[in-house]
Amino acid sequence: MSDEKKNREDSPLFVSSLEKAVRVLEAFDDGHRRLSLTDMVRITGLNKSAVQRFLYTWETLGYISKDEKTRQVRLSPKAMSLGYNFLRGERLVEVATPFLLEARERTGNSAYLGTLYDTSIIYLIRLPQRLLLFEGTLPGRRVPAFCGGRAFLSCLEDSEVLDILNRSDRSSITPYTITDIDANMREIAKIREKGFCISMQEQLVGEIAVSAPVLGRDGKPRASVYISASLSEWSEEKAAAEIAPVVLETAGRIGAQL
Repeated sequence: MSDEKKNREDSPLFVSSLEKAVRVLEAFDDGHRRLSLTDMVRITGLNKSAVQRFLYTWETLGYISKDEKTRQVRLSPKAMSLGYNFLRGERLVEVATPFLLEARERTGNSAYLGTLYDTSIIYLIRLPQRLLLFEGTLPGRRVPAFCGGRAFLSCLEDSEVLDILNRSDRSSITPYTITDIDANMREIAKIREKGFCISMQEQLVGEIAVSAPVLGRDGKPRASVYISASLSEWSEEKAAAEIAPVVLETAGRIGAQL
């Protein structure tokens, strides 16, 4: 836990019961679409009585639905309204969308926009060129920043980067995922020199991803632009020569509009 988060949780303004209620909603992660009461207790670490009360409240408010036969619960369609309201009101998304569409057309490959949250990159826009995975079309997906957000991290101070790396679960996603802290710092140093990042099969075998940071007027990173392609069609050298210039240009045009 970061010092800033710890200080906030120690504040008299922090509502611990609300934190526990949100913990129930956050139990529905990538691997948990439908959950039983027992599952909820195990995942959240809360006692059974508390979980029952929170589930009943969320169900009453319409954010959770329950299957009367299996007694399992899942997020309801109403939960989507929160993400929609965020994306609709986020100028970064509004500005970036047409530029990403153009980048996708120019390269013939998938285009994404992601931003940093804690130790993860959250994709705000995902424009696949071809449907490879269902999850590949959905905004809101989170990936570890240590292997999926180095372009963004390259714009931070070393102390900030090390804090994120040390707090991250640096488990291998593929056999090619770079998990070592020193190796990650060396990769970030290379990105600072080139201005862009090339990731080879670190999140998906057979994929090469090129990314560059989107900087605000204050020079701070706001997001990263990603173009992902098939390694069978694009070598690292070809991606650096042909995709990287498009990624850099796209990130620069988005940043200039913010």
